[in-house]
Amino acid sequence: MIIRKLVFAMTISFMAVSCTGQSSQSMENKNVDEVVELEKEKDVLLIDVRTPGEVASGYLKGTDYFFDISNRDFEKNIEGLDKNKTYVVICHSGARSSKAANYMLKNGFTRVINMSGGMRVVKNNAYITK
Repeated sequence: MIIRKLVFAMTISFMAVSCTGQSSQSMENKNVDEVVELEKEKDVLLIDVRTPGEVASGYLKGTDYFFDISNRDFEKNIEGLDKNKTYVVICHSGARSSKAANYMLKNGFTRVINMSGGMRVVKNNAYITK
């Protein structure tokens, strides 16, 4: 009987939350070609979260911020950004940028995009600045 009441209470709670119309933000993934096109739009900013050494080997043209995710100031740097703009997060393979994008979404950013595959999949040198 207790389990039945618990299940009923959980079901009601779930339905109440579902009916509020609030949707949790989820991270989008875009490939490099999509990111290059998106970057041309107003209020779309690129964030490279790689180390300075990785950035020195080349970065995506149009990158606005370089916030090394392993740096202790990373969260402070992110908190200083406008949460209503669109951000594309970039790293070497897509793993660190995914982590950074999820952090941003959990902290109130409205639209954050992960560049899937990261810089390692960028084959078009016209996209890279050294």
